[in-house]
Amino acid sequence: MQSVTSLHPAEAHRLPGDAPAIVGAEALQAWLGDNAVFLVDVREPHEFERERIAGAFLVPMSRFDAESFPRVDGLKTVLVSEQGPRSLALAERLAESGFAEVYALGGGLAAWRAAGFELDE
Repeated sequence: MQSVTSLHPAEAHRLPGDAPAIVGAEALQAWLGDNAVFLVDVREPHEFERERIAGAFLVPMSRFDAESFPRVDGLKTVLVSEQGPRSLALAERLAESGFAEVYALGGGLAAWRAAGFELDE
């Protein structure tokens, strides 16, 4: 199985069943460059204030509600957390609520940093 960080920039890894996909840092960077992403940081406010991917919106896990989560037509919804498990868990909730193109950043911000991409502070 390919690691998430080794995926080609245009690829994402779909999990079994109706689960959301995991997207690698390189693919997310490409999607951001194409303005094809609604990027949502699910960390808590104190984490978001410290650093974040440029253009990300904050919807903390502690206040996350899949039923009232905004649907943005024409964009891929990508959730981001520090290491990845929080964003994947919430992406699964969105997929269960009928969201079609929902992804979690594999490895979270740690993978983003490791790939050498910038963060806003």
